[in-house]
Amino acid sequence: MPTNRPAPHAPPRRTAGDGGFSLLEVLVALAVIGTVMASVAPFLVNSLAVSNRQTGNQVAIQLATDALERVRALNPAALLTGRGATQVGQQWADAPPAVKRHLDTMRIASDPMLPSTSTEGQAAALPTTANEVTINKQTYQQNWYVGRCWQSQLAAGTSAVGDCVAPADPAVVPAGAAFLRALVAITWKHRTCPGQNCVYVASILASVGADPVFGKRPPPLVQDPGAQFSYLGGAVSLQLSAVAGTGTLPLIWSATGLPAGLTMTSGGLITGTPTTLGAKTVLLTLTDFDNRADTAQFNWTILAPPVVTSPGNQIGRTGVPLSLQLAATGGQAPMTWSATGLPAGLTLDVATGLITGTPTTIQTTTTTIIVIAPGTPPRDSAPVSFQWQILVGPPVVVPQTPPALTMGTPVSFTLTATNGQLPLKWAAVDLPDGLTIDSATGTISGTPTAGTRFITTITVTDSANGSTTSQMVFGVAPHDGNDVVITSPDPANPDRSTPVDSSVSFTAVGVGATDNKNNWTAVNLPPGVTIVAKTGVVSGTPNTKGKYQVRLTVTNQQSTGHLMFVWTVT
Repeated sequence: MPTNRPAPHAPPRRTAGDGGFSLLEVLVALAVIGTVMASVAPFLVNSLAVSNRQTGNQVAIQLATDALERVRALNPAALLTGRGATQVGQQWADAPPAVKRHLDTMRIASDPMLPSTSTEGQAAALPTTANEVTINKQTYQQNWYVGRCWQSQLAAGTSAVGDCVAPADPAVVPAGAAFLRALVAITWKHRTCPGQNCVYVASILASVGADPVFGKRPPPLVQDPGAQFSYLGGAVSLQLSAVAGTGTLPLIWSATGLPAGLTMTSGGLITGTPTTLGAKTVLLTLTDFDNRADTAQFNWTILAPPVVTSPGNQIGRTGVPLSLQLAATGGQAPMTWSATGLPAGLTLDVATGLITGTPTTIQTTTTTIIVIAPGTPPRDSAPVSFQWQILVGPPVVVPQTPPALTMGTPVSFTLTATNGQLPLKWAAVDLPDGLTIDSATGTISGTPTAGTRFITTITVTDSANGSTTSQMVFGVAPHDGNDVVITSPDPANPDRSTPVDSSVSFTAVGVGATDNKNNWTAVNLPPGVTIVAKTGVVSGTPNTKGKYQVRLTVTNQQSTGHLMFVWTVT
């Protein structure tokens, strides 16, 4: 009878809507799977690396514990047995930097019963060579280091344990209790450790007194770093440390309140670049392997970096003392100044920034100033440079005796000066009436028109504005009997000196053809003193100390006379 069974080897019947996968769809699916696996691979690799590192740490801790048990199994008095001095020295010299930091708290020790040249150590109970252990295809090295340290005695009424330290001078033997410290270092290679060198350290103390016993290290104590000062935008690196001999290794650091931009590793290294000005209070916490902790607090101030204020270009003169005070903003006192290119004869006070001295050489130099502010780390200012020109000394009038002058008689003579930057400019105040000075040449010329005595101030200025003054005394004689002159005070010695608050009185005398019609005036009399115009009587009580350059003037219908003198009130 008929049946609906398919013929042998007939292809399976395809239902509606089930078309299968095309070759293109298969290729796209493979590409998507490949992309996902490629992105996941680094995560898996990193996760595996972290897992391997954690496994390595766990193995190292176990190996260190086993190594310490080996130490505890020995009589403390026998820890050095079989460890020759030569081998011990070589072992300490070859120790990794992370281990040497701990060895610095110990004094190297060896078996005192062996010769100093002994090379024994490999077969000692605590060998001087590494013991290699391979676990899960990872090789670890166990190292035992044994040294001496001394613990200070406890102060009465306290419970804190003193430090176990070893003075750097081998001749010094502290008065405290002596200990042997056995330090175990486990080292292995792993790419996640600095330089691929991993280190785990642990230690134990053993008393070497009459009753040798093993002892635990005292609780960790933070070495107070003190107040810190750093600068905005400057790199910071500060390594914290524990008090030597405290805490069971390893020690873990943490901190709160660090200035913005700074971070700290678990090893106590603070690094970074401060980004915000101001003061912060930092709280440090140090925790040891036994979960004992200590804290410390300090202030950290972030300052603006020092900036030197430019003094601008400077001019000096040979032989003339000068002083220049430098200034800076920002920074932290006390700051230190430095300078290069100072002119010969000048020096800088590095503590105050004051430049002083007397230039000795005509020159033009470029002077560069830097100030250094203390801090963590210290901060140098940007250099500031300026030109310093040292010129020849200022002009000085050559002294000379003025020529004798007579009213109505022309005269001409020239002043001279030394030093100065040419050209020179001349000026004169209180020349005899009728005389003038040529500002370019220094020539005084003219015809005197009045007597009797003049105190003239001469000023000479060079092209660099250096100037000096000097005085010359001119005597002017009358031409004939019709010229009025002053005869009292005595023109040959007119200067006076009077105590303050003492009354004075004298009569000025003018001689001429019409002296009975003379009129008197005075300029710059001491305060408290006046002159009578008709009689020439000078009187009063000087009430202010000082030197006064007085000019008495007498006039009549035909001529004028002047007499200048110095009146000192003491």
